Amino acid sequence: MKLPILSAKEVIAALGRLGFEIRHQKGSHVKLGHSDGRVIIIPYHNPVDRYTKRRIAGCRC
Repeated sequence: MKLPILSAKEVIAALGRLGFEIRHQKGSHVKLGHSDGRVIIIPYHNPVDRYTKRRIAGCRC
């Protein structure tokens, strides 16, 4: 599956629409949490690489 090139800001906004909220930021990494307990750490680098996006999406490719 080919994933689009997205900036960290766009990835964080998309996760926000899915119910994640920013919990903490340390340096260039943003920690997002969901009310069901899931936690995702996004590197605030542009663009976010495809391996990170696949991991977020749950793809084990």
